[in-house]
Amino acid sequence: MWKKENKYLIPGIILLVWMGVFCFLNGNCQSFWADEMASVGFVRTGVSLKEMLETYLYAENNLPLYPALLYGVYRIVPYGEQFLLIPSILFCLSGIVFMAMAAAKLKGKRAGFLALCMGVSSSAVIGQGAWEVRCYGMAFSLSALVLYLYIKRHLENTSVLFGGGLAVFLWTHWFACVLTALYFAVDFILALTGKISWKRLLSYVPGIVLFLPWFAISFYNRQAEFQSFWGEVPQWKNMFWTILFYLGGNRVLWYLCLVTGIGIIICALCQIRKPYSEKKVKNLLSAICVLATGWVIAVIFFYSRYVNPGGSLYIERYFMVIAPHILLITALGIDYLLDTPDRVRAADIFRKFSALQKAGIWLVRSGIVVLLVWTFVKCYRDEYIIIRKPFQPFREASEYLVEEKGIWDEDSLFIGSNRYCMLDGFIDYYFEKRGYEPPFNTIDGMVHTEQESRFYDNYKEITEQELLSYNRIYCLKIHMGIADELEQFLQENYDKVKEKEDNGIEIWEKKSR
Repeated sequence: MWKKENKYLIPGIILLVWMGVFCFLNGNCQSFWADEMASVGFVRTGVSLKEMLETYLYAENNLPLYPALLYGVYRIVPYGEQFLLIPSILFCLSGIVFMAMAAAKLKGKRAGFLALCMGVSSSAVIGQGAWEVRCYGMAFSLSALVLYLYIKRHLENTSVLFGGGLAVFLWTHWFACVLTALYFAVDFILALTGKISWKRLLSYVPGIVLFLPWFAISFYNRQAEFQSFWGEVPQWKNMFWTILFYLGGNRVLWYLCLVTGIGIIICALCQIRKPYSEKKVKNLLSAICVLATGWVIAVIFFYSRYVNPGGSLYIERYFMVIAPHILLITALGIDYLLDTPDRVRAADIFRKFSALQKAGIWLVRSGIVVLLVWTFVKCYRDEYIIIRKPFQPFREASEYLVEEKGIWDEDSLFIGSNRYCMLDGFIDYYFEKRGYEPPFNTIDGMVHTEQESRFYDNYKEITEQELLSYNRIYCLKIHMGIADELEQFLQENYDKVKEKEDNGIEIWEKKSR
């Protein structure tokens, strides 16, 4: 009996352990990139927790929950990219578990196991979540948790846990607010029609009350940033490609997800006027998963294409909050396909062709097994290759500078852009945390905010005579360069003796007079 009830437990644990070990062992194959350097720069040594929160309130677009966690982790773990990735890896693993629990609530343990398989085989969850020192792994995990608690709340009439989960979830990513608005709208309509008590809406109050002041102050200080953002204006096809992105580019799963979503909505519409039953509630909750996916994509698409095309927010990795919904819908579709042979057998449609019936059942189930295995193998093969491809060589740049040694000379100057504290993160992580002395003289090659100028003066605060006192200047040009004015000054007074192509480091030597 135990084996029958827990037949998915051991395989599920094995898959999760595999994913965790794979992500950890390969997490240091690639240098951190600019956005991760920024994450480190915000929490670097010498920054207080209060200063970090002020940075996120006044100078950074993201929300502070993940950085607050990273602030403590950064001071505990040793040097090595994979150690700093541990929270992200654990968040992704826990998110897959919550997603599987949500699927199990809706359709049973087999659907839960299929959702788990989809999660551990998602290249987006691994590449954008587990292998990023950013908030996406946390957003995925808490979104899956809130989804599970939302389903549990409607099936078991529990609101306290949902309210607590929601209050935390809102602090992970701005798109969490968009998703929460859908949950609230659905519950408001249900309360308005008398399907649930108005008291259920109280579970939204703590999260909204805690979050609104931060939202108001942050938006007031950063609204200009949203008028000019780097994202491209989306096309209509992007709405569908976003779903494909979270299914690892697998078009079979993509079609299955789209068809399943349409089927769930039709089924829910057919159930609306039927008497209350647990099956009806589960069908409606499944439909809410589909609505949540479409709602978040549609809102961001409309904003980015029509409201503020110059500040488009339509960037695939930002949609990590709906990744659990996309993967869960796909798992429900696979589970439905596995149920089809049983329905055919129960209907006894092919009673005169039993051999044909058995062959069809074998073919369907074998095809699904092949699809799942291929998805799993392709995901890890691709991610194994991708993580080994050079991206933004911050680590390689530091290794070159350490070996070259000129940055520690008194007559040498190191210049980099500290936009979003990337230079702070680069020096603190790849030099000081690694056990090396930082460059002897360092300045910011652009003019930035007060929070971005705590440790290094910008070039405007240095006179030309002071700049000319340096015989050799090292410039870090990865992701961002330096101000045009400073670039022109270097061209007029220095000769470039090393280009940036191989590792992002340029070297300039003073011209002989």
